[in-house]
Amino acid sequence: LLQLIKDCNENVQRMKSTEELIYLSQKIEFECKIFPLISQSRRLVKCGELTALDFNTLSPKWKVTTRPIYLHLFNDCLLLSRPKE
Repeated sequence: LLQLIKDCNENVQRMKSTEELIYLSQKIEFECKIFPLISQSRRLVKCGELTALDFNTLSPKWKVTTRPIYLHLFNDCLLLSRPKE
């Protein structure tokens, strides 16, 4: 009985992970389609928004601009994305 419960929990986790990948793949638009986001072995570990700082060193004063970027950490890669403008 305990093994059955363990197997069920693992299958639920695997399905949740696959659903997250499907949802993310619908939201992200790649410039080229060489990266298959959905994979049976891939799972999303952590994701979140960060603020990127851009330093303009060409101007006489150091101008700092900010823009949001998103990090998506998978078990096999790290994906950086930005909102569509």
